[in-house]
Amino acid sequence: MARKNFGLKNFFLSFAIVCIALYIFQNINGSVDIGVAENGNLEDVIRADGIIVKDEEVYDATLDGSVSYYYDDGTKIKEGQLVADLNTDTNYAQINKQISEIQVAIDLKNNSEGNAVEVLLKETLSSCENEIQASILNDDLHTMYNIVGQVDNNGMHTYSDGEYEGYDVNQLETLKSSLLSSVSTNKVPYYSNHAGIITYKIDGLEDVYKFENVLNITPSSTIKKEYTITDESKVETVVKNESIFKMIKNFEYYITATVDNEKAKLFEESKYIKTRIISEGSQHEVWGYIKKINYGSEESVLILYFDDYFYKIYDKRYVDLELITDVHEGLKINTIALTKVNGLTGVYVEDASNIIKFFPVEILGQDENNAIVSIGEYVGENERNQIYVADKGYSTIKIFDKIILEPEKVYEGQIAD
Repeated sequence: MARKNFGLKNFFLSFAIVCIALYIFQNINGSVDIGVAENGNLEDVIRADGIIVKDEEVYDATLDGSVSYYYDDGTKIKEGQLVADLNTDTNYAQINKQISEIQVAIDLKNNSEGNAVEVLLKETLSSCENEIQASILNDDLHTMYNIVGQVDNNGMHTYSDGEYEGYDVNQLETLKSSLLSSVSTNKVPYYSNHAGIITYKIDGLEDVYKFENVLNITPSSTIKKEYTITDESKVETVVKNESIFKMIKNFEYYITATVDNEKAKLFEESKYIKTRIISEGSQHEVWGYIKKINYGSEESVLILYFDDYFYKIYDKRYVDLELITDVHEGLKINTIALTKVNGLTGVYVEDASNIIKFFPVEILGQDENNAIVSIGEYVGENERNQIYVADKGYSTIKIFDKIILEPEKVYEGQIAD
């Protein structure tokens, strides 16, 4: 009898342990994380290094002095607008010398080279006429020949130094007039040669990335260069030939995008691409036109043309790019919910009766965090839409379904707590 009671006790003890284990197992499995399927979209993005190439003109100080600026950085300026004055204490002799040099440059552009040099020599000889006459009267021919030789050498030097080679006649005339007025005012005015955005931030790369040469940029020339941005508006004094500001035409600009050759195959010239420009924590989207693709041995350069939103990046040079090649729309779910059952990719869903069911999904696009799946084809009222895998139809998920985010902890037909 005692033995029988001992057996019953063991039975009830074992039964209690099994019940407790089942209770614990069900509660563990019932505490899985759940997400909700919702409408969403996902982009296919290719990341690239970008270089902004602008139509920019740097203005240099023609004399030593201090500069008075009349507009804030980033202001839109009209053509011919007074933007700055160079305040100088330079003596009149230095200004007159520069005026003379500018006049020679004007003569060079208006006349043949020989005539211009002749004009220069005549003007210089005229300024030394008294010294030459005195040497002749004193029968000091050696001194006379020295003067004439110096005049000739100086004239040829001025003719050949090319300081004003990049200016046209109108610009030279304007500069000459400004210097003439500065003789009486001690100010050299600076006017904008064209409309655009004014900036005092000079990075020293203006001559490296030339607007007119942008279509020739190759992968090897897109390696980032060391540079320092100088804000000239905060500099108290300047010296001759120092950059003081620049004007940037804001109607059009380019951004080069460097990608590997495999990704470059996804793009075509003369097509538009939605581009996200990222710099210093800010970003904005704009459509770019693929003007040209320059291929290299391993990387390629996409030359993207833009004509909008320049005011947001006018003072930038290097930026990060996201080239958006496609946008997928459908139901958005967390990628950790995806699993495979009988060779089908899908998710577990907790239905209205708390029963766990598996539904296949058609993935349209995904990244490391989320996936966009098809909503499927309409079947009928109160019926789940269907997707097709190997020509066989399967019911799929719908909006607001409770998606199991820990599929390894559940099974088909399980009743959730």
